[in-house]
Amino acid sequence: MKKKAVLITAMGKETFTTEQTARLELAGEITYCKALDPIPADRLVLLLGDADVAGLTPRSVPSIDGTWVNRLPKLIGIAVFATGVDYIDMELLEERGITLSNLPEYSTISVAEHTIGLLLTLSRRIHLSQDRVRGRVPAGTSVKGWELRGKTIGLVGLGRIGGYVAELAKAFGMRVIGCDPKADKGDSVIKVSMAELLASSDVVSLHYPSSWGGSHSFGAHELQQMKPGSYLINVSRSALVDDAAVVVSIQEGHLKGYAVDDRFSLAGEPLAGRHIAEGRILQTGHTAWYSSEVIDRGYDTWVDHVVDLLTGNTNHTVTNKGRDFSVR
Repeated sequence: MKKKAVLITAMGKETFTTEQTARLELAGEITYCKALDPIPADRLVLLLGDADVAGLTPRSVPSIDGTWVNRLPKLIGIAVFATGVDYIDMELLEERGITLSNLPEYSTISVAEHTIGLLLTLSRRIHLSQDRVRGRVPAGTSVKGWELRGKTIGLVGLGRIGGYVAELAKAFGMRVIGCDPKADKGDSVIKVSMAELLASSDVVSLHYPSSWGGSHSFGAHELQQMKPGSYLINVSRSALVDDAAVVVSIQEGHLKGYAVDDRFSLAGEPLAGRHIAEGRILQTGHTAWYSSEVIDRGYDTWVDHVVDLLTGNTNHTVTNKGRDFSVR
């Protein structure tokens, strides 16, 4: 008897090509569900009640935890359309014997290119130039930029994305240094201590994962160690950085700017009368991964992983709880 899988995406079956649906339906009994918004736990249990395997996106299921997983005794595998596993209770899945697969490589190029895009936006004041032209900021607002060549970029994390950012930054003539106690990649990158990286980098770029239930790992202490007048880029998770500490550092003139590919938790808030100069905080709402190539590559690989889970192949599963990377 074929195992059953329920796949939840924004477009349901329309998400997949004819070839992809054929592969899926050859491997198991497939149910396709549409969901544009997060699904409540009770509804999720109803949708997945008879499933051996669940194919999930963070958009529809933003937290994989005991509120619904523990109510699905038949579930043996979960395939997520995501790289990060910080929204997943890995210990729970391990206890339950539920196999997890993710997509560690599908968005590497796009996220690395987005990092450089944020860097260029900050350095050339592109976002602020547009706002000035459109009258969103005073006409006298300065949009004077600075060149990348000759500047030092410090990469915290030298995995797939950090390693590719290093290559791109070198193409602009930047000096690249890095720190990653968990990886020995990026052989062409000068390895330094965290203290040296923060003190000598004109730009610090974060490329390490957050963890389930983790707290900020980059806060006032790390910001104070950074070179005065430097910039911080975060294309990983907003949870890594203490937003309030960023605001204080920018107000004090120590940090020159912050770019985050996620939400900035204090955006739109009064900030207790605090003033932040225009253009000092740039946010792109978790779009670094979002490109046509990533979508095509991602869904094709995701289908492979669902098929693997249905047929008992565990070659593409997460075998640990993620990289525990501390910047301390």
